[in-house]
Amino acid sequence: MSAVAVIAKTSLLRASRRPSTWGLAAVAFLPAVVGAALGASGYGALSAAAPLAAWVAAPLLAVSLVAGVVGESFERRTMVYWFTRPIPRWTVIVGELLANATLCAVILGLAGMLLAVAYALTGDATVSALLRLPLAFALEGVGLAGLALGVGVLAPKHPVVVAAAILLVVEGALPNLVAGFKYVSLFAHVGWLAGVEGMVTEAATGTAAAPPWPVSLAVIALYTAAPTLLAARVASSRDLA
Repeated sequence: MSAVAVIAKTSLLRASRRPSTWGLAAVAFLPAVVGAALGASGYGALSAAAPLAAWVAAPLLAVSLVAGVVGESFERRTMVYWFTRPIPRWTVIVGELLANATLCAVILGLAGMLLAVAYALTGDATVSALLRLPLAFALEGVGLAGLALGVGVLAPKHPVVVAAAILLVVEGALPNLVAGFKYVSLFAHVGWLAGVEGMVTEAATGTAAAPPWPVSLAVIALYTAAPTLLAARVASSRDLA
């Protein structure tokens, strides 16, 4: 088994033993409950639940689960356990990304699936819409995991605060101030990929036209890869003595 696989497996095992992981997963499933309640009451199942899942539950999960844990491992020097091994440091970062991206994608994908079920039971949902919703949330999990990992490595003292501030500026302030910035907003692309009628995306996308889906996938890949590469470069040169 490769070093990356061993690190990823160990990271997933540790995550499964943390009560916070299960608590945050439960929070990620709450929007589906909200959607089911709204749909049963005659309102749109996705009108409030989808934005709640994409713009609140998903960032809360990734920032707390990834940025907080990774930052703590650097701040307390527990990451040295891996760095003393005869392996390149970048393999540790890639292994952590693999584990955390998988974890976030599975949790958010399941949350999106439950939301799709609520939509199907209470609304006029198409098959394509039901498939796109969990896929979009799973991809959001991958993008947020990469961003949170990078913040955890670069700002280990206050990773949660820094990650939250970045998301507030990049996803909240800038898209509303600069129209073109909507096209590099992770939340906007998640909304476009989900493509469910009734999903409120105006707060993130405004009236901007949806780009082709390969563009959205490329933006999500950039959110994942760029912070990870920067984190690997910093981790390789950081003195942890």
